[in-house]
Amino acid sequence: MIIFLWLLFFAVFAGSYSIYFGYLKLYASKQWGLKTDAQFCPNITILVPAHNEEKVIKTKLKNLAEVFYPKDRMEIILIDDASTDQTLVKAYDFIKNHPELPVKVLKQNPRKGKASALNMGLEASSKDIVVMTDADSFWPPKILRKALPYMSDPKVGAITGHGMAANFGESWVTRTEESYLSLMKLIRLGESKIHSTIRFEGCFCVFKKNAFDKFDDESGADDSGTALRVVQNSFRAILVPEVYAFSDVPNKLWNRIKVKTRRAVHLNGLWFQCLKLLLKGHLMLPKRIAIPEIFIAIFNPIIFVGLSCVTLILIAFHPIALIPLIIGFCVVGLIPKVRNCLVQGILDQFILFYSIILCARKKKIVAWDN
Repeated sequence: MIIFLWLLFFAVFAGSYSIYFGYLKLYASKQWGLKTDAQFCPNITILVPAHNEEKVIKTKLKNLAEVFYPKDRMEIILIDDASTDQTLVKAYDFIKNHPELPVKVLKQNPRKGKASALNMGLEASSKDIVVMTDADSFWPPKILRKALPYMSDPKVGAITGHGMAANFGESWVTRTEESYLSLMKLIRLGESKIHSTIRFEGCFCVFKKNAFDKFDDESGADDSGTALRVVQNSFRAILVPEVYAFSDVPNKLWNRIKVKTRRAVHLNGLWFQCLKLLLKGHLMLPKRIAIPEIFIAIFNPIIFVGLSCVTLILIAFHPIALIPLIIGFCVVGLIPKVRNCLVQGILDQFILFYSIILCARKKKIVAWDN
């Protein structure tokens, strides 16, 4: 009976991932079917929310100054969320020495969090397209030239890029994260080719103003939550695979767990929201994306914890079961990439399970930490 239960849990858990990932990999290789204009060069607003970013703010502004895009077609709005360090001092110093860069500074005080800062910037924006970017992420020079043509299609309301670890190879934690980011890129690209992905990243997001009313300030997921709003307004929200940005990822395990837990709480909160909309018949995200994502994000972690418990019981009653498990882990350990994915996958399942508990308790983490 225990062995049968273990096989059932394992089949459901592994099967759901394998089938959906295989399905998305198939779609990821298909053509877009979009009407894009390679010469599309709209007026844009770049929003940079910041809180205690004195270490990177000058580098960030310098990075934006080096982007290949007409300066007369862009405005940069830096929104300071009640910083207590030298963020504003260093930002003003850079602006003074680079008058060619069109930067406007807004101050939010008291501190209200990133989403509120973005909405303050949105109200001050004078352009039809807004780009949001984290202060600690950095763009390749051609990023806007590669990304914005996708916005020329009237059906596309939002686009995002994928993050890359600037400190890849610094530790086994960062190497493991690189494997995870590659897998997420495949998932998001496959969903985008089908219709849309709501897995957006704050390093680079572009939104048409007519596709949403404001940045999501309720779920804590200002990027992914806003992408969901775009989809609910009958637009597509997609990943552009050739667009990426660099940022450092925590190189210590505990710091990485904290970051991933915060993101899991935000994203799972959105999947709970999608589930409610789906049951009411109001979800605009296609069911062939929504149902597998909801199952994988909400139900699969519970199944995995059940699988772990059954495994312990199986070992307790049948110690011989340890032998194939040990052999399997030893074989996997010989292949670094597979080992990294396995470690990351197990860790992610427990983080997702914990995030489900936090979501059930209506726990929200709105403001970003430094």
